[in-house]
Amino acid sequence: MHLSRVDERYTLHRAHYRPFKDLRTLKAYPFRIIRFTAIFLVAWSALQFAKAQTEEPTTPDEKTEPSILTPDMIFAKERAIIRELTTGDYPFQRGLFENDILVKSKSVRLESGKRVNLIWGRPKKAKLAPAVFVIDVESASMTTAPLRGFFNRSKRKERRERETRYLVNSPFGSNLLGQGFIVAYAIGKDLETLRSARISDWVNMFDQIRDSKEVDENSFFLMSTKEYANLSTYLAGNYSFSGFILEEPHYMLFSRQTHKDIIAQSDELTTDEIWRRTDPSRRSMYQKVFSNIYSPIILIRAEDSPAFHFSEKTLIDTLRTSNTYFETITLKRSARNLQSLNTFQGVMDIEPRVRYNAHSISTWLEGMINYLKTNSDTIPIELQKRAIIR
Repeated sequence: MHLSRVDERYTLHRAHYRPFKDLRTLKAYPFRIIRFTAIFLVAWSALQFAKAQTEEPTTPDEKTEPSILTPDMIFAKERAIIRELTTGDYPFQRGLFENDILVKSKSVRLESGKRVNLIWGRPKKAKLAPAVFVIDVESASMTTAPLRGFFNRSKRKERRERETRYLVNSPFGSNLLGQGFIVAYAIGKDLETLRSARISDWVNMFDQIRDSKEVDENSFFLMSTKEYANLSTYLAGNYSFSGFILEEPHYMLFSRQTHKDIIAQSDELTTDEIWRRTDPSRRSMYQKVFSNIYSPIILIRAEDSPAFHFSEKTLIDTLRTSNTYFETITLKRSARNLQSLNTFQGVMDIEPRVRYNAHSISTWLEGMINYLKTNSDTIPIELQKRAIIR
């Protein structure tokens, strides 16, 4: 609540403008004004205090739509910075407070000798909850992005803020946590470090999260954005997940060639024509990899994706012919756009900046979270929604 300033004006009539008769009157006059001002302020303060005592305490309206207290630092405090697109059941960014969640991290040595940090956050009061391991390029880019300068900040606190950025600032991390899921991910000093992790390294990290006493081992999911589609499909075929969420890739999987011209013409070509003009050996690779995935798959698609028809006649066709169980969430517009992408191999050269379409993200979140709840043996307990503080 903002208090408007009290504008105090004092009008002196002409009759008051009398010449001072002596020096004593001249000295006493300013003190009279000060005394009058002090009496007025005391009376006004007493009146406001009495008014506050008689008013009934305000309680949050149950019908108030939740909003986000968006922090400049890691955790939102008891202050409101109101921004657009933060209301609804699945907002772009979910408001989280420091006492809502518990974050842990662990350094893991890879077979290559490099180290990554394994981060996971969970609702603090959850004794047992389903978990989602996320492979998202933004978890790395948020970790390496510079923080705003603050004095007297310890290196330990700065490292913790970087590590937990994805949990509280990303649409996926904040909403999954807010809905009661445990969220885990791995970060390295750069993307090259993370890409050096082998399948055995990932399996080790999956086991460490799954073996946590707060994680329901029968409710452990993998979610991957399209930049890591190659990696995540291999992992889903080599580990037993309760479900696999994949953003539809915009390139041919398991190939070093872009085939951009064929992708652009794919709406006019048949499935057989696409495979003949690209790489026929990739067709059997698609079949082999996806036949090994026994987890139910949910595929996030976008109608405006340049590879929408290409994926329909390659990836979707493979899922159908291999009898792999899958569902789709189809968005009108792509949910995510990256500013820096090496399209030659479908992976990033540097940490990219991610731009989101808020409406598509909301649709994605709603469908994905419903899917996760349906396939979980443990029902997640949603955190308290944070309302706007005016």
